[in-house]
Amino acid sequence: MVEKNLQQSTEFFTPKLGFDVHPYILVNNKQGIHHIGRYQWACLALKGKSPKVIIDIACGSGYGSFMLATALPDSHIIGVDYDARGVTQASRCYTQKNLEYQVGDITTWQGAQGSLPRCDAIVSFDTIEHLLHRDITLMRIADSLNDDGWLLLSTPCGHPLTRLNPAWEHHKCEYSDKDLHDYLWRFFARIVQPQDADFPAYDFWSGIMNRDEIRYLNRMNPVICQNPKRPPLYERRV
Repeated sequence: MVEKNLQQSTEFFTPKLGFDVHPYILVNNKQGIHHIGRYQWACLALKGKSPKVIIDIACGSGYGSFMLATALPDSHIIGVDYDARGVTQASRCYTQKNLEYQVGDITTWQGAQGSLPRCDAIVSFDTIEHLLHRDITLMRIADSLNDDGWLLLSTPCGHPLTRLNPAWEHHKCEYSDKDLHDYLWRFFARIVQPQDADFPAYDFWSGIMNRDEIRYLNRMNPVICQNPKRPPLYERRV
């Protein structure tokens, strides 16, 4: 259920044109393209995997978790954000029977089970560029995924080759696609990128998100990380 009458905070994105990226493309709403497009891709990519449990890290106001829960009704979605205001708004605005929200910091996660629950997929969009403790975050994520689990991740890219030069002073780091691959490989044995032939839901990126008018492909750096590397036990307790 989507609660439409709630006075929503301007600090969180609100999908005023709905949960499909095409209306945002028609009016060149770049914020909507960015926010809705990545979750629409995640829904398409995960449909063939049929995950039982999905964690949406940094869920904000919950619109993306809601999209996942709607597209994947047989999956249990856990939306997590460190900002209690976002979780409160999400719990009021975007609800589904297979969706729950929790307040939590990924670097010091203490959920209902004392840690991240074991899951089949983790979604983390535009998160790691804000974190100082990225290594701890990726170790926790890798350790929380099942052996065949996926991490769907995106992070804005400021590399000159993308023709994007954002004034994002709040970002701690930005990666090129190669730099991101090399970094994530420390935690996952396989990194699937859009240029790979088996990139899930590739047609969505090539036909919609990466058209000449938009070219959001490299700007978002979408990847799917597979085969998580298990850190030594002492590292898991960091």
